[in-house]
Amino acid sequence: MSLFEAKGISILIASTLKPVKDTRAYEKLALSLGETNKYRLNIIGFSSKKPKSDHQIRFFLAMSDYHSRWDRIAAQWRLIKRLFQIRPSVLICCSYEYLWIASFCKRIFGYKLVYDVQENYVANLDLNPNLNASQKNKRILLIQKAESVPGIDLYLLAERCYVQEMPEKSPYLILENKFSGEIIPTSPKSFKGKRKFKFVVAGTLTPAYGILDAVQWFSLIKKAYPESELWIVGHVPLLDFKVQLEEFSKRISGIQLRISTEPIPHSEILESMQAADFALAPYQLHPAILNKYPTKFFECAALGIPLLFTGNPIWEKFFQTFQGGFGLDFTNQENALATFQQALTLSYFSTPVPKEVLWTSEKLHFQEAIQNLLA
Repeated sequence: MSLFEAKGISILIASTLKPVKDTRAYEKLALSLGETNKYRLNIIGFSSKKPKSDHQIRFFLAMSDYHSRWDRIAAQWRLIKRLFQIRPSVLICCSYEYLWIASFCKRIFGYKLVYDVQENYVANLDLNPNLNASQKNKRILLIQKAESVPGIDLYLLAERCYVQEMPEKSPYLILENKFSGEIIPTSPKSFKGKRKFKFVVAGTLTPAYGILDAVQWFSLIKKAYPESELWIVGHVPLLDFKVQLEEFSKRISGIQLRISTEPIPHSEILESMQAADFALAPYQLHPAILNKYPTKFFECAALGIPLLFTGNPIWEKFFQTFQGGFGLDFTNQENALATFQQALTLSYFSTPVPKEVLWTSEKLHFQEAIQNLLA
């Protein structure tokens, strides 16, 4: 008897565009459930190649072409196929695109349906410069209809602010995107006297995340610190923005790109950040962003990486307790050098990082919630 057959309760975690080994769906949700030794775990998600199952979790392909509309439609049929094959007791949807199928098939299979709300997708439409008013309105209607399907037993909210932004999503459990590893003990970090810096912008790369602001900011810092480098690493979902980013990088020496129109392994993101003197979080203070706590905040805190982030009282309070970062205005060209030099006068991680930045503070609540659903 195989390990998959030996365990009794089957759970399927499903997404269209997120990688099968996504940092949230796999590293946090799936592995947390795996620790209980109660479940047969299955993940369906994006992979450019046929995914291989490991000793604990089976992986299935939802999509292999990130930009194919037909592959996105086919993903719906692939989910139906896996539902008949796996017959889960719990289906966790990490994508609103799957909610119609999930709601309909719940009548057939009788599973508990969980919706992992990773984003406020309606609010995020304002961050996409390529959408006109008509396109935006159509997508708003599509998302709202999908998220209002009947039969959702539990909402997992990736941000605390979603409670106020989406009050209709109830019952809910807040599961923030905290770091799934351990805190690395870090001695206080000082940069006094240093003349060469490595900066990294890593993760999802979009205009609203201030990537071009960071490039312009770096060009000003480089005048005073000419040997410095800026590494840009991550997933660029907008094709035209990828071209724009490549053109900008050619004009400024010291910029290195590791970007792709498809998701890149999370391990590469973390490696690039750990090799930096400073990670950058140049987010624009848009209503869809300013109340959120990006995943990289928890990652930088746990890994002892000083973070230069867009000044925001909410974020400044987060880093204050352990001096993990410095808030500045990446768009203020006149004071760019002065504020960076101010950041260099600080000693970072001068006090211990609290364990609350770790996923372990969320994990037990998630495990209990799934157990209660099945009771």
